Amino acid sequence: MEFAYYNPKSIQALADTLSGLHSYALLAGGTDLLVKMKEKLLRPMPAAVVDINGIDDLQAIDDEDGYLSIGALVSHTALTRSPLVKGKAGILADAAGQVGSPQIRNRGTVGGNICNASPAADTVPALLALDARVRIHSRHDFLELPLADLFKGPGRTCLLPGQFISRIKVRQIQADEGAAFFKFGKRKALAIAIINCAVWLKIADGMICDARIAFGSVAPTPIRLYELEKWLIGKPAGIEVFTQAGVIASQLLKPIDDVRSKASYRTRLARVVVCRGLAAALEQVQMRCECG
Repeated sequence: MEFAYYNPKSIQALADTLSGLHSYALLAGGTDLLVKMKEKLLRPMPAAVVDINGIDDLQAIDDEDGYLSIGALVSHTALTRSPLVKGKAGILADAAGQVGSPQIRNRGTVGGNICNASPAADTVPALLALDARVRIHSRHDFLELPLADLFKGPGRTCLLPGQFISRIKVRQIQADEGAAFFKFGKRKALAIAIINCAVWLKIADGMICDARIAFGSVAPTPIRLYELEKWLIGKPAGIEVFTQAGVIASQLLKPIDDVRSKASYRTRLARVVVCRGLAAALEQVQMRCECG
């Protein structure tokens, strides 16, 4: 196996490098890329590997006026240990802590988890529930895109040749907001999700002001249930509404059978995780109110 190797040291150098290449793969954590190259699973094999691990600007987590700005190279372990992420976007830390094994979490990155575009990616439902946006760079400019608009199918994104994700921005969770993440797999660790789900709620005077609900492993891409989110707004926050929301979620989702689970089991799980997630999110808001 022969390929050219590049290791740019800045975002602009990366953009310049990619603009001159016709066939390449980006090397971040390498947890998927190196396995696929070794097993010759890439078709065609890339003519060049661009190692982005030397770009410091891609490795920071910053607090930016109500948002967290997370570099694409931040590892899952770093997300789980970051006081900023745990304190202001806790479901992202929870989701990152359920990715693969400790070794994979040490090497794997949030940007890689997004760009693999796996329907079962663990961090993506949490990011969608946090209303994440991605900053996409190319040689001469950049743009910001809602994360929900990035995915085009299993393993496919809307990124064009020469474009790459540099940062992910998520809204920080406020005192009147709560969020929760759940994952079910065939075992408690080192498992690909049968289903994963993240919910976010905003509460005022006992009523639901806003909601975001995202799922993985139930469709060709991670998805948000916009119809259910709209239904929740204006409803009283309580177990009766949450139970009904679970039923609606199970009716909206159209999962498939695969090697990990039957569609019917995923549908039943969806009903449960939505109800539990909404209840957990409400409990967080209530605890903050009690603590003043």
